[in-house]
Amino acid sequence: MKTPSEALNRSLNWAAQQNKHAHDSQISRRLGFYIGNLGLLIAKVATSELTYPLPLCPIPNSAAWFLGLINLRGNLVPVFDLHKLLQLKPKEDTTPMLLILGSGESAGAMLIDGLPLHLNFFDNDKLNSLPPLPKVIQPYISSGYEKNSEFWFNFDHLGFFEYLATQVAV
Repeated sequence: MKTPSEALNRSLNWAAQQNKHAHDSQISRRLGFYIGNLGLLIAKVATSELTYPLPLCPIPNSAAWFLGLINLRGNLVPVFDLHKLLQLKPKEDTTPMLLILGSGESAGAMLIDGLPLHLNFFDNDKLNSLPPLPKVIQPYISSGYEKNSEFWFNFDHLGFFEYLATQVAV
């Protein structure tokens, strides 16, 4: 059995090794979420809010992936089902959540699979090229990372929401 001093020194040595590794390559701390098996990263400067799905006001004659509008503190926010749009199956064993990105008139919401995740990426996690992605979302993915055999993509939600607004009517 170790003495308290030995245990403390071991913890300090481990922390020093982790700190050294962190300085060897830059760390990017990000918040990511899943749409099916697609991992998307929230922009560093984006305003985001998470809630359980709220009562919706459906809009007639709109695309199947446009679920309708919610009233969020007096602002009408469009809600999108990207699973339908991107033809992706929701992850099993997750509770659907409503992720609101942006604020005021630029806000949009989407159903996501489970809670967002805090992720740390190092320089060597960055992808040199992007794998095939659903065509509709490709212009809004600028770069990505691979972490634990999963891909995570930088997502331009503002540009994507603006595009979707032009596609809502059927």
